Amino acid sequence: MSAQAKTTIRSYIVQTWLNGDERGLDDETDLQESGLLDSLTTLSLIAFLEGAFKVQLDPSDINAETFRTLNAIALLVDQKTAAQS
Repeated sequence: MSAQAKTTIRSYIVQTWLNGDERGLDDETDLQESGLLDSLTTLSLIAFLEGAFKVQLDPSDINAETFRTLNAIALLVDQKTAAQS
Protein backbone atom coordinates (compact mmCIF):
# COMPACT_ATOMS: atom_id res chain seq x y z
CA MET A 1 0.00 0.00 0.00
CA SER A 2 1.26 3.43 -0.89
CA ALA A 3 2.66 5.34 2.07
CA GLN A 4 2.11 8.58 0.18
CA ALA A 5 -1.59 7.84 -0.32
CA LYS A 6 -2.01 6.99 3.35
CA THR A 7 -0.17 10.15 4.42
CA THR A 8 -2.30 12.32 2.13
CA ILE A 9 -5.55 10.77 3.37
CA ARG A 10 -4.45 11.02 7.01
CA SER A 11 -3.54 14.68 6.55
CA TYR A 12 -6.93 15.44 4.99
CA ILE A 13 -8.82 13.74 7.83
CA VAL A 14 -6.71 15.38 10.55
CA GLN A 15 -6.95 18.85 9.07
CA THR A 16 -10.62 18.63 8.08
CA TRP A 17 -12.22 16.90 11.07
CA LEU A 18 -9.67 16.79 13.88
CA ASN A 19 -8.47 20.41 13.90
CA GLY A 20 -4.90 19.25 13.27
CA ASP A 21 -4.82 16.93 16.29
CA GLU A 22 -4.10 13.37 15.20
CA ARG A 23 -3.80 11.90 18.70
CA GLY A 24 -5.78 8.67 18.85
CA LEU A 25 -5.81 8.24 15.07
CA ASP A 26 -3.77 5.36 13.73
CA ASP A 27 -3.87 3.27 10.58
CA GLU A 28 -6.41 0.85 12.06
CA THR A 29 -8.69 3.29 13.91
CA ASP A 30 -12.30 2.44 13.06
CA LEU A 31 -13.35 5.73 11.45
CA GLN A 32 -17.04 4.90 11.64
CA GLU A 33 -17.08 3.63 15.20
CA SER A 34 -15.02 6.63 16.34
CA GLY A 35 -17.62 8.96 14.80
CA LEU A 36 -15.27 10.50 12.24
CA LEU A 37 -17.12 9.11 9.24
CA ASP A 38 -20.86 9.44 8.83
CA SER A 39 -22.84 9.82 5.62
CA LEU A 40 -21.87 13.47 5.08
CA THR A 41 -18.20 13.15 5.95
CA THR A 42 -17.98 10.04 3.79
CA LEU A 43 -19.28 12.03 0.80
CA SER A 44 -16.70 14.72 1.51
CA LEU A 45 -13.93 12.12 1.73
CA ILE A 46 -15.05 10.53 -1.54
CA ALA A 47 -14.89 13.91 -3.30
CA PHE A 48 -11.42 14.48 -1.84
CA LEU A 49 -10.16 11.04 -2.93
CA GLU A 50 -11.50 11.44 -6.46
CA GLY A 51 -9.93 14.88 -6.81
CA ALA A 52 -6.61 14.26 -5.07
CA PHE A 53 -5.88 10.89 -6.65
CA LYS A 54 -7.73 11.34 -9.95
CA VAL A 55 -9.75 8.17 -9.43
CA GLN A 56 -13.40 7.39 -10.02
CA LEU A 57 -15.04 5.46 -7.21
CA ASP A 58 -17.91 3.23 -8.24
CA PRO A 59 -20.93 2.78 -5.97
CA SER A 60 -19.74 -0.77 -5.29
CA ASP A 61 -16.44 0.65 -3.94
CA ILE A 62 -18.24 2.64 -1.26
CA ASN A 63 -19.09 0.43 1.69
CA ALA A 64 -18.44 0.09 5.40
CA GLU A 65 -15.38 -2.12 4.94
CA THR A 66 -13.51 -0.03 2.37
CA PHE A 67 -14.02 3.13 4.43
CA ARG A 68 -13.46 1.62 7.89
CA THR A 69 -9.75 2.47 8.43
CA LEU A 70 -6.96 4.54 6.91
CA ASN A 71 -5.34 1.31 5.71
CA ALA A 72 -8.55 0.19 3.98
CA ILE A 73 -9.05 3.56 2.27
CA ALA A 74 -5.41 3.71 1.12
CA LEU A 75 -5.70 0.16 -0.25
CA LEU A 76 -8.81 1.16 -2.22
CA VAL A 77 -7.00 4.19 -3.65
CA ASP A 78 -4.00 2.03 -4.60
CA GLN A 79 -6.27 -0.49 -6.35
CA LYS A 80 -8.04 2.28 -8.27
CA THR A 81 -4.85 4.04 -9.34
CA ALA A 82 -3.27 0.71 -10.40
CA ALA A 83 -6.36 -0.13 -12.47
CA GLN A 84 -5.97 3.14 -14.36
CA SER A 85 -2.32 2.47 -15.24
